[in-house]
Amino acid sequence: MSASSPDETAFLDWFKSKGGTVHPAVGLKHWEGMGRGAVALQDIEPDTLLFSIPRSVLLTTSTASLQSLLSAEDWSSLSGWTPLILSMMREYLRTSTWTPYFALLPSSFDSLMFWSESELAELEGSTVLGKVGRAEADEEFETTVVPFVRAHEDVFGSAEEYTAELFHRMGSLVLSRSFHVESKEQEEDDEETSNDEDEEEEEREDVADVAMVPFADILNAKSGCDNGRSDKFILSAVLCPDALAPQARLFYEPTTLNMMSTSRIPAGAQIFNTYADPPNSDLLRRYGHVDEVNDADLVEVGLETVVDLMGEAKGLSEEEWEARVEWLLEMGIDDTFSIETNHKFPDEMISAIRTFTLDDAEWAKARKKESPPKPKLDADVAEWARKILTERRKEYKTSIEEDEALLADSTLPLRKRMAVIVRLGEKRILAGAQKKLDDEYPPGVPVEKAKEKKEKKRKGEDGAKSGSKKVRR
Repeated sequence: MSASSPDETAFLDWFKSKGGTVHPAVGLKHWEGMGRGAVALQDIEPDTLLFSIPRSVLLTTSTASLQSLLSAEDWSSLSGWTPLILSMMREYLRTSTWTPYFALLPSSFDSLMFWSESELAELEGSTVLGKVGRAEADEEFETTVVPFVRAHEDVFGSAEEYTAELFHRMGSLVLSRSFHVESKEQEEDDEETSNDEDEEEEEREDVADVAMVPFADILNAKSGCDNGRSDKFILSAVLCPDALAPQARLFYEPTTLNMMSTSRIPAGAQIFNTYADPPNSDLLRRYGHVDEVNDADLVEVGLETVVDLMGEAKGLSEEEWEARVEWLLEMGIDDTFSIETNHKFPDEMISAIRTFTLDDAEWAKARKKESPPKPKLDADVAEWARKILTERRKEYKTSIEEDEALLADSTLPLRKRMAVIVRLGEKRILAGAQKKLDDEYPPGVPVEKAKEKKEKKRKGEDGAKSGSKKVRR
C-alpha cells in the first residue's frame, strides 16, 4: 500500500490501527479530473482481498457518540439525515476519533447544492433543478439544527461553530459517499432489496442504516461500469471501460466489509467503485461531475406537460382533467416519465396519453375496470407524443447546435461545461425519440396509411427473420 501525502499516510496508519487491512498491490493516487482514487500497483488476480474494513470503523449514528449523550426523546425529535449529519459535525468539531478520515474527505464540492443562481440557470429546462434541495436544506438548518444545538450546548459546545457551511458540507458527504449498511442481523432477516439511488429512496431510507465507510468511499465511480448487481449486500469496484466484467465486490461479513477482486486488474489501472449508472443530471446533483458519454442518460417528461397540452385541446374542463390526473396517480402511474438513450417511449407515458384521448363512455369503462389503457402506441397517440416532445424541447433556452458549439470552446468554465453536457444529453434524447417516432409514424400521414405502413414494415421484418432461419437451417 502506497501513500503520496502526509494526510494519506496518517489515514492509512489510523485505518490499520483500527483493524483495517490493505493489500500491498492497492495504492492511492490523484487522477486528473477525478481527484483521489485507488490504483493497482501491480497485477491483481481474481479472489484477492483488496481491503477489509472493520464495522467498528464505520461512521454511523450508532458508532458516533451523539445519540448516547442525548435523551431518547430529544434524539427521536430529529428526522431524515439530520441525526447523522449532526453526529458527523460533532465528531468533526469535538472528537479526534475520525480526524484522519475527515482530513482525507473533500471540503469543497461542485455538486448542485453549491452552485450560484446564475450557474443553475445554465440548467434551465432540466428537471434536475427541482431536485437540488438547497432551500429545504437551508430551512432544516435554520429551523431544526440551530435551535437544537443551542438547546444542547452542554453536548455540542459552542453553537457558533455549527455553521450552515459545515452542515451543507457534511450533508454533501452523506449524499455523495455514504453506503446503505444494515446490521448483520438485519441482513440475515431481510430479503435482498434494490439500493435505488433516487431521491425517493433517500427519503425512505432509515438513517440508522446509512454509513460513511472509510476507504471504500475513496474509490471513484465511472458511468458504464455497472456490474449488474445493485443490492445492499454486494457493491462492485470495476475496471472501466476496457472490461465489462466485475473487478471486485464488497462483501458484508459479520464484523467486516471485505472488498474482493473477481477478475484480473492490470497494474496501473484505476479501481472504480460503481454499483449503479445514474444519468448525468444525477451525477451532477449528487457527485459534482458528469460523463461526456453516458449510456445511462435520460430525460424526464412531467405528467403536467401531457395535461397542459391535451387537457384543453380535448375540451376537458379543469375539473375533468384533474379527475383523470388523480385517477392515473391512484392507478400507480408516476407523475414523471423517463425517456432513455434507446428513445423508447415509457409505457406509463403512453397510457397517460391514451387516458386523455378517451371519450366519456371509454373513460367511465376504464374507471370501472380500475385499469389504465394499455400502452399501445398508434398513429393517434404518436401524434400527441410528437406534440409533447416539441413542448418539452421548448423548455430549453438553447439548441443542440448552440450547445455543441459551446462545448468546442476549451476555455468554457467547468460548471458551465457540465451544465451544457447535461442539457445537451437530454435534448439529444428528445430529438432521437422524435426521430424514432417520425420514422414509425410519419407526421401528416393519415392514421389508416400509417397503420398500413407499419403493418408492411412488420411483415417485411417477419419475412426477413423467416428467411434468415431458412439459411441457417
